[in-house]
Amino acid sequence: MTLLPRSTRRSFLGAAGAVALAAVLAPRASAQAPLVGPSATPVPSPLPVGPGAPYSGYQSEIYIAGMGFGNRPPFTTNLAGLEAAAARVLPDAAERHLLQWAGGAAAVRANAEALERWRIVPRMFVDREKRPTTTTLFGTRMPAPILLGPVGRQDLAHREAEGASARAAAVTGLTYVHASSGSAPIEGVALAAPLVPRWFAVDWPGRGGPDAALLRRARLSGCTVLLLGAPQPGADWAPLNAVRAAWDGPVVLGGIQTAEDARAALRRGVDGVLVSNERGRRGAEPIGTIDALPAVVDAVAGTVPVLFGSGVRTGTDVYRALALGADAVVLGRPYVHGLALGNGAAGVEHVLRTLLAELDITLAVAGARNLAELGRDALVRT
Repeated sequence: MTLLPRSTRRSFLGAAGAVALAAVLAPRASAQAPLVGPSATPVPSPLPVGPGAPYSGYQSEIYIAGMGFGNRPPFTTNLAGLEAAAARVLPDAAERHLLQWAGGAAAVRANAEALERWRIVPRMFVDREKRPTTTTLFGTRMPAPILLGPVGRQDLAHREAEGASARAAAVTGLTYVHASSGSAPIEGVALAAPLVPRWFAVDWPGRGGPDAALLRRARLSGCTVLLLGAPQPGADWAPLNAVRAAWDGPVVLGGIQTAEDARAALRRGVDGVLVSNERGRRGAEPIGTIDALPAVVDAVAGTVPVLFGSGVRTGTDVYRALALGADAVVLGRPYVHGLALGNGAAGVEHVLRTLLAELDITLAVAGARNLAELGRDALVRT
């Protein structure tokens, strides 16, 4: 019998040892970790897997589970191909709904093409062993600047709907934004995931003003921030005063794509802005939203948080938005695709952990030691 080379035997034994150690220690680490909540801190993991491990450890976790136990992830880790995979299982009604929510085919295409044009500049010879991604937004400490954005009618993707998405957000510690048009009431989401940080999202109100009773229910259910959808073009600002009167927390205005609109929103007292082209409300030929971000960041000049939505599909996309000045990123369609592909909360969690791992790895490649170091010089526009 021909013996394997010593280096190969050493690698094999090391991998086998890691598998055995993971089988013993990873459950122990999970048992020691507290429930994830707004202020929970996972116990440091003894392995590059499990609670407290770097986000990039998810790839090691998948490798160990597959090699040692034959367990595979519920679906692809290629988030760029997630939509195509979801199209094979989602009913037509769900696909139409998600496409409408994203602004239509033209907006989806423009967002993707614009993001692709921003290329990452790699850095070498930088100590980046630890890459913290924690941030604080409106008084809530977040393990990463990523929120699960408001998507209505998630029951079209899976029967557990918004409750499953909120539970997955709780596992990762990320903030969940509930759409007023959701298939589940906000009270049901609060029961499903009582520890998850929650925001509430509503459309721009009509002449009658906002549904004050609905906003009170959201506040009583633990929602701390209101995400207000953009008005239709040509609308005036009068309804904003009624919203502020009915909601006693921070208000973030969505649909911002110009410096002028951002400054106008600030003059009227909003507490944050979301750069987005939600639901195609910016014309038949929308610009890629990422291209609007730098001008809005400059206009706001740090006075209020700037969030970015529309088109984010991967951890690399998250990195691009943060490098261009966003304080946080709002994720939409990908986690709903995970809801369908992974049969509920497990699929959403897989998408979120894959996204966080990609962000962590991208930070390492770019030589960023923390989010505060990110700047526009980390990207080149082609």
